[in-house]
Amino acid sequence: MAHEVSFVRCDTYDEGKVRAAVEESLKPLGGLGSVVKKGDRVLIKLNLLGSKKPEQAVTTHPALAKAIVRMVQEIGGMPMLGDSPGGSSTGTSYGALLKKTGIQAVADETGCEIVSFDEAAEVSPDKARTYKKLKIAKAVTDADVVIGLPKLKTHSLTFYTGAVKLLYGYIPGVTKTEYHLHTGRDVGLFAEMLLDIYEARPPDLYVMDAVVGMEGNGPSGGTPRDIGLIMASRSATAMDFIATAIVGMDPLSVPTVKKAFERGTGPGKLDEIKVHGESVSSVTIRDFRKARTMNMSRVPPALMSVMTRLGGSRPQIDKNKCKKCGICAKDCPPKAMTFITGSVPKIDYGKCIRCFCCQELCPQNAVSVHTPLLRRLFK
Repeated sequence: MAHEVSFVRCDTYDEGKVRAAVEESLKPLGGLGSVVKKGDRVLIKLNLLGSKKPEQAVTTHPALAKAIVRMVQEIGGMPMLGDSPGGSSTGTSYGALLKKTGIQAVADETGCEIVSFDEAAEVSPDKARTYKKLKIAKAVTDADVVIGLPKLKTHSLTFYTGAVKLLYGYIPGVTKTEYHLHTGRDVGLFAEMLLDIYEARPPDLYVMDAVVGMEGNGPSGGTPRDIGLIMASRSATAMDFIATAIVGMDPLSVPTVKKAFERGTGPGKLDEIKVHGESVSSVTIRDFRKARTMNMSRVPPALMSVMTRLGGSRPQIDKNKCKKCGICAKDCPPKAMTFITGSVPKIDYGKCIRCFCCQELCPQNAVSVHTPLLRRLFK
């Protein structure tokens, strides 16, 4: 796959300006018509992590979703919007999420179908390094074309969430919990699994929402940050390399980018990517706040457990913000949280695998990432 990334400045979610920026970003890649043909069933894979308003910068903005839907319809394709949100989900909760994120309004206005990711199909990636057989949503395998619309955000486990990480939403519902348990505290192994999922069914095109991203402790508890870009690529790994460089990260410090390079499916240097638009340096954000987490990628396995216990980041619950809903405990993959109705959940750090699902899914942002004293003193 050619490593090409295009980006265009866009500092507003005004629908006309978003549409123009999307069209401009796709021109160097051959336009949407080079991917979508008349009659194609086109799955538009969103980032719908949780039930958050668009201005909270947690989910794909509806203005971008609407632009892509309209463009697919104008070609004669049949667009479908969908995702598998984090944690357990029901038809009722999914409906409420779609309404709050603004995606239901897009579907109502355009007549676009919304699909569920509940039904699974089994796929066998040729070069898988984790699961030899993966369960991904049948809506993904049935589509003629898949277009991914990731959001540029930080992530407390993988440092950054973008094009490759978007595809964890291919995994239906609580199966994501099973896969998190398989990788445990090994973020490198988790990155390998994400790449296995990506290689099982790579989207045909990505358009990234980087108009307003998220800095700090993402992917849901951070702070919205103006970035002012719409990005496009046919390569998830190239897009992630450029996106992380733009927000001032060392791309190869990001587990998914590093593992993609080691596997030969991603670039290892900026000059291996053909960039359309302005130079990366001209749009780089120097003071972008990263997630407060510890990079264990170079720690020998024998020391991993000790380093994680003494210096690794861990989830912490703010008792003043906690509404005692129990969602974090319900969706904790290793069941390291104990919840009694009316009480703040308790965390057993001996069982905790530092996946930070609790922080991602807390509707009140009451779970933060805590840095132990030893690590703060070391820094």
